[in-house]
Amino acid sequence: MDSNEGLDPEIAELLGIEAEDEEDYFSDVTPVSIKPIPKRAILPIDLQKLLSDKDYYTKVLQETGDHGKRVHEIFTNFCKAEMKDEKSMYREKLIPAYWNMLSASIDGFFENLTDRKQALYRYGLLSTSFIDDVQKSILLKLNEKKETEDFYYIDEWLLMVGNGKIKQSAIDETIKSKKKAPSVIKDRLARKKGSQDAELISLQQKIEHHLMIEKSLKSSVSILLDHERMEKYGDTIAPYTSDQKKIILQIQDILKDLSKSDRQISSSYDTLRALEGEIRSLADSSGDLADEIDSRTVRDEFNAIRQMIKMTVGRQGNHFPFLIKSYMPRAEKSVCSKVNLEQTLREIETVDPGIFMRSYKQKEHRITPHFIIVPSYGDEGICWEPFDRMNKATGKGRMAVPMFPRDLKAAVLHALGDMRWQIAKEKALHYWMEEGLTGYYYDYTQKNKLKGDLKEYFIQDYILWVTYESQAIQKLSREVREIFWRYIPFPQSIKENLKTRGFYYADLYKKDKNRELSRGY
Repeated sequence: MDSNEGLDPEIAELLGIEAEDEEDYFSDVTPVSIKPIPKRAILPIDLQKLLSDKDYYTKVLQETGDHGKRVHEIFTNFCKAEMKDEKSMYREKLIPAYWNMLSASIDGFFENLTDRKQALYRYGLLSTSFIDDVQKSILLKLNEKKETEDFYYIDEWLLMVGNGKIKQSAIDETIKSKKKAPSVIKDRLARKKGSQDAELISLQQKIEHHLMIEKSLKSSVSILLDHERMEKYGDTIAPYTSDQKKIILQIQDILKDLSKSDRQISSSYDTLRALEGEIRSLADSSGDLADEIDSRTVRDEFNAIRQMIKMTVGRQGNHFPFLIKSYMPRAEKSVCSKVNLEQTLREIETVDPGIFMRSYKQKEHRITPHFIIVPSYGDEGICWEPFDRMNKATGKGRMAVPMFPRDLKAAVLHALGDMRWQIAKEKALHYWMEEGLTGYYYDYTQKNKLKGDLKEYFIQDYILWVTYESQAIQKLSREVREIFWRYIPFPQSIKENLKTRGFYYADLYKKDKNRELSRGY
């Protein structure tokens, strides 16, 4: 196959058509067999070598077999089409053909994982001739290694799931039980492991608190042992001073705190030992295949990611599936790299410091979710799971963020607003329309007769809250501003600034102080 066949017409003209209101053309490709998969390390991609390979397109299609040939055939016809209706027809065929090609290749993903295959899944890089030199340099920056446990490209995520490092995403259509491990036992096992993870986090916090008490004891004892000297009587030590006598009483309180802290740590170890025994028992009863990961698991996870990609794009968005010059941004800061994502999250957290905080056993824990960077031209990040369904206390959630959005910060804020809504709704359970953040917001929408997707209203208001209201630019209604001020509070420094920037903010600040005095918070 000639790598340039059918690719010479002007890409911008041929692909620069308006996005259609598409149906769901994606369909599963059933593998010939289900087989165990080998463990594979996550290795860097030699992208510089790939981008300079003139035969890259041909090699990619050869690696994907008949499905690759099908994509090439449709794309060639698409490029040659002259009428808009004809282009639209081939476009609609091309999208599912491309995803079927990737889905079919999943079964051999671990056995034959090449740099080309990783680049195809990670960036949608079907041909190096579809992007220009500026965009290639951006892609090389994207490809730079970034050590993090929370950010993943698609290929990295699939490898983590396939290696058993991360559990398969929850979705009714893809979760399947194995014959030798009844789903009831597996669910109990997963819950116990979730409890174990939560207890370990709690133990770590208890130990940190214990060490702080010991440090306080050491400091107090050093003060107590620092005697004044009585030179007149042979340089003997003087009696304790009044301050040292107070220290003795403080040491008694510290020792009581230490004893209590030690009991709590001991209790945590007892809990962990009991959980270990229950987990061993459940693992034994669930059979040898309890933790087996096969090709179906990875393919189902890919199908879940495909749904995430569709959600980041939206029904009216640009669903074109692979990387081309017309759609890829030409500014590095516009692309969702791991570095840019980390910087964006850090910036947002300075305005919404509680976004990743979760309360467990009367302690606050900062728990950052997993972020999957998906190769889409979407404008909306999404929250797939607000937390691990088997460990709601401390389990990590799952977010998907488009790699090529029009506005990276807005896309990330959309995902975080989605997460905030889902967590608040889960906390309130069946009282979500009556209590807390969701209850007050629901009441607001009912009073104002707002129609449509309630969660989407909330997300858009959340974006305005973080982006504009934090800078005293009033974009929200008075009712929503009051709800967010209490349930999605700015840090105190921003509140202090806002109280001088307008009557509404000053009034909210005053209400804060009144609630503090009345212990109403």
